Amino acid sequence: MAITEAESGQVCPYFSKEMNACRLCEDGIYLPPKVHVLTYCLTPMHKECSIYTRFCPMETIGSQSSEGRGGKRRRFKRVNEQRKVLLRTSSPQGIVVGEFAEMALTLDYSQGGMRIAIDKEIPADSLLLFDFDDDFLIPRLQGLAQLRWHRRLDKNTHPIEAGLVFRDEYSQKILAFAMEDQVHANG
Repeated sequence: MAITEAESGQVCPYFSKEMNACRLCEDGIYLPPKVHVLTYCLTPMHKECSIYTRFCPMETIGSQSSEGRGGKRRRFKRVNEQRKVLLRTSSPQGIVVGEFAEMALTLDYSQGGMRIAIDKEIPADSLLLFDFDDDFLIPRLQGLAQLRWHRRLDKNTHPIEAGLVFRDEYSQKILAFAMEDQVHANG
């Protein structure tokens, strides 16, 4: 399988060469100036771009100097637990739209998002409604997430791994409190 420039990390995966546009902005299309494109979009420096760091904070943690961040790759502590989570395409208001619906398995989660294993590819640029089962840290937690990255795995079960970032403040805040309580309860 050939690796494209975007997959190898050499160019920004959100930059459209055909349109000369950034696909990260949620409120329209951003047409970066040529100097910006040459400095960030078409180079490994794309993770230093102000637009990229604003819309992909979970991805930019590892891109900056490891000395400045104590060598940590993520902003939030991750919990390595496998839990079932139902994903469906959604409107920004949390109304199910579209045909995509799939049961995924968390590989880990934090207050900022989750890494999942899934059977079907998540449609690009889609907002997802997630629903956890009763066995999750917060039973029946529901919220909105967005795809940040995905890759194919050489596995028969759940051949796709993906990273989702939470898009609603409620999920982020409630998970932060629950995870803090769990740490205090465990000693």
